[in-house]
This record gives sequence, C-alpha cells and structure tokens, in this order.
Amino acid sequence: MIRLVSERTKQISEDPLIYKATNFNNVRVASLGNFSIYYKVFDKEIIITAFWDNRQDPEKLLRILESEN
Repeated sequence: MIRLVSERTKQISEDPLIYKATNFNNVRVASLGNFSIYYKVFDKEIIITAFWDNRQDPEKLLRILESEN
C-alpha cells in the first residue's frame, strides 16, 4: 500500500491534471482500488485533502470536501 500511494502521489506531482476532476473547485481524485486520494491543484502547489477508504459512508466524504471549499 505504501509503495502504491508513493507511486500515485509521484504521478500526481508530475502531472496534476491526469486524474479525474470532481464537482468541487480545483479538487481531483486518483483511485487506488479500495482507496482514493482527493487533492487540490493550485498554481504552485498540490494539497492532498483526503485519503479515503471507498468502503466508508460517502456522506462523510461529502462533508469533508465541502468543509475544504
């Protein structure tokens, strides 16, 4: 899991727009099977806003992402 997350975050850093956009401003999502990485893209930085277990309640994720905007 650590290797997979490391590889995925490296891909994000090299090409931040490679993964799917969400309905939230500047937020994109990279899938890792049962997990997802939600991140925001800015001019000079990328901020990971959530590392999410997709088996959890999606309403909880919605609240987290709404609080970040």
